[in-house]
Amino acid sequence: MCGIVGRVGRGHVDLGPAMASIAHRGPDDRGTYAGEARDGAVDLGFVRLAIIDLSPAGHQPMTNEDGTVWLVFNGEIYNFQELRRELEGLGHRFRSQTDSETILHAYEQYGDGFVQRLRGMFGLAIWDARRDRLVLARDRLGIKPLYYSTAGGGLSFCSEMKGILALGQSRELDPVSLASYLHLLYVPPPRTIFSAIRCVPPGYLLVFENGQARVERYWDIARPPDHRDYRTMVAHLQGMLDEVVKQHLISDVPLGAFLSGGLDSSTLVALMARHSSAPVRTYCMTFREEEGLYDEREYARIVARHFGTVHTEIPVKPDLVNDLPAMVRHFDEPFGNPTALLIYLLSKETRKHVTVALSGDGGDEAFLGYPRYQGAWLARSYHGLPMPVRRLLALGIAPTIRESSVGDHRRRRAREFLSSGAKPLDAMYEDWLGYYTVDEIAALLGRDDLEETARVIPDLFAAAPGGDFVDRANYVDLKSFLPHNLLRYSDRMSMAHALEVRVPYCDHRLIELMAGVAGSQKMRRLECKRLFKDAVRPWLPEPILSRKKLGFNPPMGIWLNRELRPMVDEQLDPARLRRQGYFDPVPIQRMIDEHRAGQRDYSLHIWSLLVFQTWMDLYQ
Repeated sequence: MCGIVGRVGRGHVDLGPAMASIAHRGPDDRGTYAGEARDGAVDLGFVRLAIIDLSPAGHQPMTNEDGTVWLVFNGEIYNFQELRRELEGLGHRFRSQTDSETILHAYEQYGDGFVQRLRGMFGLAIWDARRDRLVLARDRLGIKPLYYSTAGGGLSFCSEMKGILALGQSRELDPVSLASYLHLLYVPPPRTIFSAIRCVPPGYLLVFENGQARVERYWDIARPPDHRDYRTMVAHLQGMLDEVVKQHLISDVPLGAFLSGGLDSSTLVALMARHSSAPVRTYCMTFREEEGLYDEREYARIVARHFGTVHTEIPVKPDLVNDLPAMVRHFDEPFGNPTALLIYLLSKETRKHVTVALSGDGGDEAFLGYPRYQGAWLARSYHGLPMPVRRLLALGIAPTIRESSVGDHRRRRAREFLSSGAKPLDAMYEDWLGYYTVDEIAALLGRDDLEETARVIPDLFAAAPGGDFVDRANYVDLKSFLPHNLLRYSDRMSMAHALEVRVPYCDHRLIELMAGVAGSQKMRRLECKRLFKDAVRPWLPEPILSRKKLGFNPPMGIWLNRELRPMVDEQLDPARLRRQGYFDPVPIQRMIDEHRAGQRDYSLHIWSLLVFQTWMDLYQ
């Protein structure tokens, strides 16, 4: 796990400041390469966190035998040994035991098709001096980040935007990206908060040659329907899960696991214990007694005792928000999911013991675990009601439902379901995923020319393979919420502490397998994760199989009304907002008042504004 940076342009550049800005991603080694391009120069930089082959042979930038192809690579290739044997059979000779060298030889053998051979997580750059071209590639699910800019001529790239900014790129804010952030709590690719910087989308390849950048998709979630009977599918999934977790244990450094006591993390621990000769190290976050709706320690303890893990509990306190500036610095742009703070603390404490940790991210998307999938299942029948009835419920009943801000989300979900019930199914689901509506954003920003903001989720629904609405909604999550929200905070917050987090449920073959399984098998009526539960049932204690799902979130609603109240009053002071000129303070104050009165749960709306204010202080 590492950080990469580079530039192809008219002349050489000093990569030192850019490499220093991402040094947290790779404290073990660093290297540079300076070469010549047909119309200028190429510079590559690398900072390394050593995981596989700790010897100097893993040093990057890495080149082929004759020095005509150079690589900088961030990530892990889990099938590199299998791919290496294939390439050796074709006459390639290797000098190291690294997965990095396998990528070089695969590019030499297969050209741009090399990326199809890789199974893992990666953001990489290849400079091909023979063809005078730079190739950037990002893994299929977006586990590892990769940013670039063509502003000012040439092309600059880096694992994090701060590296591109360190090369002198403009910090001008993109208003469409700001609106998208308010809508979704993140900026969806290819845009970033900076007008001059772009993000390589998951599953895409970028080729820069003849002064032009060409971005092409090399993978999408598509698999023919799998018609195997249910029992056969259960057995096949068991085998796939075992194989995937075993692959993710390849390492020359200590490993651990994030353990919440939920199905996903507990299954990882069960399979890690099967394939590990030493006790698995597990890490769980705990909350105060009055925040019990968020605490999962008892379930994590059950799993830890069952599998004999070396278990560590990490207490969470409201003063965790003191890490907000550090969190924002590592994202480089506003990011409004407060779970990132938990991962920041969890990674910090976990890194004291291990260098690699497995996480259950992706399990809810792969196996249909979110409550909103239950809502999607119900929505199909709900749309059978006459439109006047649904309109009455949306306009007359939904606004009367008072929401909870202390962690009980059932009333909020009921309100969202009814208030969006008169809309088409796709629009209903977008309302559930979104926070500020397009109308609210227009009022907040005082402009109505940001139509692109509302296109992200509808465009994904339009691209989703036909079929059941639950399956189409699942496709949308796999292409948006998972890569741009969960995996983004997983990478940034863990790499802030030089901890590599691996996400076995995001293995693309596992995702493809489950994409071919009918939603009616993955989820029976309102029973989420039906197939997954039956597959892992032989491995887990019964209390874990029967427990209710609890999301991994901080008690932000409670904190905003108590410990963080002074921060809200200071950062969102109407006079300050007027001076800045971005937001109309009137709707913001209305939200704060309703949240404090217990009428609506505006926790994430308010938190997203606090994050933006912090970002402004740091970056503008």
